[in-house]
Amino acid sequence: MTIVTMQSMWKTYLRYFSWLISLAAIGYLVYQLATYDHYDQIRLSLHDANGYQWVGILSAILLIPAQLLAETRRWQWVLEGWKNISFIDSWRQVMAGMLAGFITPYRAGDVPARLAEDSLSSSSDQYALSSDSSWKDQFQHWLKDWHKWGWVLVWTVIRYAVWGVQLWGVLTFVGIYLSPWQAVSSIALYYVVISLMPGLPAADVAIKGGWAAMIFGQFTTNVVAITIAVSIIWLLNTILPVIWAEIEKITRR
Repeated sequence: MTIVTMQSMWKTYLRYFSWLISLAAIGYLVYQLATYDHYDQIRLSLHDANGYQWVGILSAILLIPAQLLAETRRWQWVLEGWKNISFIDSWRQVMAGMLAGFITPYRAGDVPARLAEDSLSSSSDQYALSSDSSWKDQFQHWLKDWHKWGWVLVWTVIRYAVWGVQLWGVLTFVGIYLSPWQAVSSIALYYVVISLMPGLPAADVAIKGGWAAMIFGQFTTNVVAITIAVSIIWLLNTILPVIWAEIEKITRR
C-alpha cells in the first residue's frame, strides 16, 4: 500500500468520523432544546423589556459573530509557525471543534476535531517549517515563538471581552443593572471561575448558573433572573453557533 493510498484512506475515515460527530451533535442539540426549561421565563422577559433592556439583548446577539471571529483568529495564530492556514480554513476548524466539543465531556473533542478537519483540508505547502529540520527542532521553534503567543493572548483577551459585554447586555435585559466597575469585576471573576472549572455539556447551564448565582447574587436577590441570563448566554454562544456550524458543514459538503 502506497503512502498516497494510506493518506487517501485516512482522509476518508476522518470524513466519515466528522459526519458521525455532526449527526451526534444534531441529536444532542434536539435533545437539549426539547428539555430546556426556561422558555416561559425568556418569553416574559421579552414581553416586559424596556428600550434600555432591548439594547442589552440586541448587543449580545450582534456580538455573536465577533466572538467567533476572535476565536478563528486566535486559532490561526496558535498554528502560526507550525502550519500556516487561511482564515477560512481556521474558521472551518473552529466550527468542527465546536460541534465535537458540544457532544464530548469537558469539551475534550474540540481540539482533536479541529486537527482532524485540518487533516481533511491540508496540503503539503501549508507547512511553515523547513522539512530539513527535525520534528523536535520544529516543535521547539513553534513553542518559543513569543510573538505568536503574544497575539494568541491578544485574541483570547478580545474574545473574553466580547463575552463580557454580551453577558453585561443580557444581565441588563433581565433587569440586573450593574455599574461599569461592578460589571468588569464580577463578569471577569465569573469567566475566570467557569474557565477553570471542568464542565459537562449536559449540565452546562446548571453548573454555570450556580456560579453565576454566587457571583452576581451580591447585586440582586433575583436568582431566577440570573439563571435566565445564563440560559440566554448559553443559547446565544453555544446553541446558535452549533446550529451555524451544522448549516455551514452541510452546505459546504
